[in-house]
Amino acid sequence: MPLGWIDFSKTERSKVLSVLDMLSENATLDELGIAPIRDGFSNLFFPGTSTIQTRAKYFFIVPYALKDLELGPEINPNRALIALNAKERACGEQFLLQNADEIGVIGKRSLASGRWVKRTPADIYWAGLRRYGIFIGGNLSLGEYLRAMCAVKGQKDALKKLGNRNDSAEESERDDDGAGDVRGMHFWRMPLYTPDWFRTMEMELTPTESSYLKEQILLCCPDSMMAHILKNNMRQISALTSFQEIADILSLFPPEMQADYNLALAFSDFIYAVRTVYNIIVSEGENETANQVLTDLEPAFPEIAAIDIDALMKRLEIYHNPALRSFLLQAQDAMLKDDIDSLKKCIKNREIFLKGQSRAKTCHPGQFDDTWIGGGELDYRFGNALTILRDIWNGEEVSETC
Repeated sequence: MPLGWIDFSKTERSKVLSVLDMLSENATLDELGIAPIRDGFSNLFFPGTSTIQTRAKYFFIVPYALKDLELGPEINPNRALIALNAKERACGEQFLLQNADEIGVIGKRSLASGRWVKRTPADIYWAGLRRYGIFIGGNLSLGEYLRAMCAVKGQKDALKKLGNRNDSAEESERDDDGAGDVRGMHFWRMPLYTPDWFRTMEMELTPTESSYLKEQILLCCPDSMMAHILKNNMRQISALTSFQEIADILSLFPPEMQADYNLALAFSDFIYAVRTVYNIIVSEGENETANQVLTDLEPAFPEIAAIDIDALMKRLEIYHNPALRSFLLQAQDAMLKDDIDSLKKCIKNREIFLKGQSRAKTCHPGQFDDTWIGGGELDYRFGNALTILRDIWNGEEVSETC
């Protein structure tokens, strides 16, 4: 049954739109263009993850489905993509048939209404598959891979049909022997694939899948926080609820990792203060939460702003974004001087620079009331990484009980 709401007021409308925006797969929280730093630290600590990943199983479902396509007859990349989408949708439907309450099924809401997602599992997990060395076809995008895979299959199929030896040649001497057999293509490091994977599929990792994914993370991301946690079996991290709480066990990490964490945590505190003022601007001071947060944070501005912006950008190798550096330095200077008006001005100028006046929310204050916009403290994908870690550990526990 279609749902809707009666638009009684601008306040109620903005609240509903905010909720819908948060539910959207493409919702953005980066109103001030700090993604290079946010993503830089995220990739440093938890490489291969993204904020829209749900469960570790998709690191296997995607290559399994694509291996099916490689071994199938399709040589048209557009039809191959359609077939991939259909297989991924079938996986989602199968998960929901097994357990309607299963957590992390991609497309769960869409499937309930007879639709499918715009961002498919292959799209969501592709970068991670490359980062963990599961896809070994270089830096190809998903579309490029499909075109390459279909092209190779098409060429081999053509050679098989054409041939260049007569039919009386010995089987072992035929020049077209093996043509059309894509098992020799080297796009994947996926030794666990079997043709019946879909029939036996469950959301939980099998012991062999768990072991394999752990090995690939350790192999391809050895210096990451994620690898350190896996290598040292730091399961106590499962009890943490935020990136900020890692501070409680920080001594368990190497000194260099501790330094990176402290720098990331300091930036999170800094940008949280900036985002608080942003919300005060767009609400014309009506966001009571933002007002209270600013009251709490303002006495600590000298400490919060005592962050080495240049050291941060150097560590993350952000060398070609002078506008971002200038914005952060201006915000830092305003905070050190406890000059809220200057801080508001540089925040507004930054958003105008990024979006233009027509789209900048700070140019249209009062339209968002008490809705919090633009995110709060940075999580650096900790929550998503923790889900992957738990899935791996759960798979290991299955192995231990067998």
